[in-house]
Amino acid sequence: MHLLVAAAEPLALSDGILPAEDVCTLVAETWTATARGDVDPCVLNPGAAGFLRALAAHAPEQVAVVARGAGGQDVPVTFRLGPPSATGARTAYVEAALLRPAPAHGSASGGVLGAATSYGVGQVVELAARRASRVVVATGDSGAHDAGAGMLAALAGAWAGALTHGGAALGTVTAEDAALALSARDALRSVELVGAVESDLPLLGLHGASGALALAQPALAPLAQELERAHGHYAHEVTRALEGTARRDLLSGPPGLPGVAGPSGPTASLAPAGGLTGVAARAAAGRVLTGLPGAGAGGGLGFGIAAAGGRLLPGTSLVADVVGLGARVEAADVAVVVVDRLDASTTHDGALPEVARRAAALGVPVVALAREILAGRREQAAAGISGAYELGTDASAARARVARVARTWARSER
Repeated sequence: MHLLVAAAEPLALSDGILPAEDVCTLVAETWTATARGDVDPCVLNPGAAGFLRALAAHAPEQVAVVARGAGGQDVPVTFRLGPPSATGARTAYVEAALLRPAPAHGSASGGVLGAATSYGVGQVVELAARRASRVVVATGDSGAHDAGAGMLAALAGAWAGALTHGGAALGTVTAEDAALALSARDALRSVELVGAVESDLPLLGLHGASGALALAQPALAPLAQELERAHGHYAHEVTRALEGTARRDLLSGPPGLPGVAGPSGPTASLAPAGGLTGVAARAAAGRVLTGLPGAGAGGGLGFGIAAAGGRLLPGTSLVADVVGLGARVEAADVAVVVVDRLDASTTHDGALPEVARRAAALGVPVVALAREILAGRREQAAAGISGAYELGTDASAARARVARVARTWARSER
């Protein structure tokens, strides 16, 4: 039996957090000690600030730089470079979460969050663009909630101004400030920019970036309302600044991403469409940008990437492609996906449905292992799961359950 073990996230066990890499090791060692066969471990989501870790074996070169952290202080960070293609082209991978303020300056303070900036993300992107023709930015949680304004300012070479003072200052953005989006595009004119988003949140609205903030941290609801208003004004000004410009692949994305055309779809433009002119045209264009799935990811960093001419892709799918998940699923007899909680969220988003989608096309059964199972059998079946098993609360219980599952599936292969 050839087993694929895909770790979707760390496990929050009672005897400590088990990192995704160690999750793979636990399952692989226990399975091979119990049943005959070999195991292919695959980490798809190591957890917070884990994008670069997931790609370490496939983008081995690290570049160390210093950039402005979300809290305003310079911090050392790294980005990774993939190997050159046959033509010499390279892809650089940037992780916004590495610029998040230290826990001591935590995000619980509305003042800190309202002033946090994505400026450093732009600095790292600019440096990465010197080494690569394609730059992928994992939006993650950078600790900023400024709709990518700071990133645009950095790419445009603006050291100060309304775009660099955090999300709460965006209500004062002028047309001149917003025009920096054009300069940011120009700075990346020879580079393909991609945003690897962790969610399909739009920028504005009840289910947008600020709405999600208020839901996650009710104490910050007043700040979230302030940020919503500021983001709305900022997005309006940016849309006006970009009016009539071609948005390079802005609406290009993989099939299945709601509201986004497939890779072969036409390049969109902010020019008036459908006979709309003036205010109506600008309003329609603004809704396209602010309502773009993923625009609200990373505190609105997805919006900034889109405004800079980039396209947004699901981060899990992007990692899966880089690590060769398709071929690894094809080679497997069984695919095991390990999640912390099996619930409505994990059955619809992230690594589990990514593996299940590819496995279903090849007729490979998918087994889910979880510390806790909340999804019913009907939800599991709809998600393409052949079997689901609770691991228990600690590492010892998890090993015992993996051994039982291994024996069950080893018998099924006879």
